Amino acid sequence: MSEGRKTYDPTTWKPGRLDLILSAVIAFSLPPLAGWLYDKKGALIPMLIYYGLAWGFVKLRRGVIGYLTPMPEKPPVWFYINVAVVITALAFAYMSPVRVENPWLPGVVLTALLWAPVNASSEQILWLYIFDSWDLYPEERRIGYRIAGLLLFMAFVGMIHVMFWTKFLQVARPDTVFGTLFVLATTISGFLHIVVWRRSGQMVFTFIPHFLLNLGPLLWTGYSILPYLWK
Repeated sequence: MSEGRKTYDPTTWKPGRLDLILSAVIAFSLPPLAGWLYDKKGALIPMLIYYGLAWGFVKLRRGVIGYLTPMPEKPPVWFYINVAVVITALAFAYMSPVRVENPWLPGVVLTALLWAPVNASSEQILWLYIFDSWDLYPEERRIGYRIAGLLLFMAFVGMIHVMFWTKFLQVARPDTVFGTLFVLATTISGFLHIVVWRRSGQMVFTFIPHFLLNLGPLLWTGYSILPYLWK
């Protein structure tokens, strides 16, 4: 929280028992559903459901998304740490890339201009809803609820990547040391979103590092998401 300027405090949200149930259902059902839909029809429908839940469902349950909340006077130091972690992750990805043979430039450009910002602005809205639903549920903070929120957060982020994203979106070779370090760095970045959100109350500070992570690999891999949107 900044001094001299009123900012949004994420901990003022009071989730209900329904949010405990809904967040758990989303965490365990959306990843396999997204993977199944991708196998049947491609990535477009799962992404529409995913982003729709983030912008519509979370707005309905929480009342705010986080992008229109007051801007702090300056970003929290954890924002800069997260950016540094993402830049490190990109360096690892660059050293062990999955390159596309004969990349189609218009597809790469559209992926950079459309998918990269949409995904970067949307995913962590749902991630943070899942964690906050459990962490903020008790009137007095309880370590058990926080651990449950972190476990659900980890389960959802891990499963949505394994069951959905990795089926068509690979930017670093997972069988190399640098590829493994890339996964580790991006995992750390995911947890840092929680800290940045709590310290700033502004989702834009989670968007920026996520956008860099989405955009960077496109510059050297030649990846386009367009062929995978529909089967």
